[in-house]
Amino acid sequence: MYREIYIDVVFVTNFLMDFVLLRLTGMFLGIHAAWCRCFCGAVLGAVSSCFILFIPTDYVYPAAFVLHVITAAAMARIGYKIDSKRMLARITLTLYVLAFLCGGFWDILTREREMALWMFLCFTGLSYCFLAICVRGYQNWLRKRETYCRVKLKAQGKTVDLTGLYDTGNLLADPLTGKPVSIVEEETLAELVPAAALKRLKDMEKTVGEYDDPMWESLHPHFIVYCSVGNDGTLPVVTLEDMCIYRGEQIIYVYRPVVAVSAAPFHSQGRYQIILNGKIM
Repeated sequence: MYREIYIDVVFVTNFLMDFVLLRLTGMFLGIHAAWCRCFCGAVLGAVSSCFILFIPTDYVYPAAFVLHVITAAAMARIGYKIDSKRMLARITLTLYVLAFLCGGFWDILTREREMALWMFLCFTGLSYCFLAICVRGYQNWLRKRETYCRVKLKAQGKTVDLTGLYDTGNLLADPLTGKPVSIVEEETLAELVPAAALKRLKDMEKTVGEYDDPMWESLHPHFIVYCSVGNDGTLPVVTLEDMCIYRGEQIIYVYRPVVAVSAAPFHSQGRYQIILNGKIM
């Protein structure tokens, strides 16, 4: 008993599936990869699938398994230019999980049907769109859960570690620079700037133009008007040296961040000390 296998069909089908899997893996893990790198990784996967056909039947299962694992790791290395062994293993595992999901999806769609080339292309595109929507929805759900994040603020040569609250409702913008404005507690700012500068900030309305100090001027102090539910007014604003936000595996660096200073505590029971602007992520 034998069956005819067309090597060009094997190559094209495996290339398309591997390309789709590489793209979906990048979406799922939040890793950016160029189309050309995924293309090269998919070519390697397709060539490997063709090579497996030439392995003798007696050894096909153990040899094919080892070759598949090596191929998946090589595809991940080419597609995402990963050097970390831990990340490489994570990408390889994700490739296999998505391959299992796609395989089941394709099996359901093609069961008891003759698979023409145009039908295969349609099913491949359909499964890619479906899983891409699922991945995007999962990422958005994760972002909503990641309300708190670690924040590093630097000013006057000092650095302080904080817990930040990512607030999509905070859309304050500095009218002078157009930069998004985050809000920090006065007690936290006291760890970064001298007590004299903090006192000047409190009395700024009464003492405008009275100080000629390079350190004070480097903070670019001014006021910003805010409006919230049942409350409005002004907040003193300063510009710090830099800010790093650590949100999951994402690191956001903000040069010369603008922060408003709140004299009233956030009543957060110590859970966070800075309210991040919704547009800063």
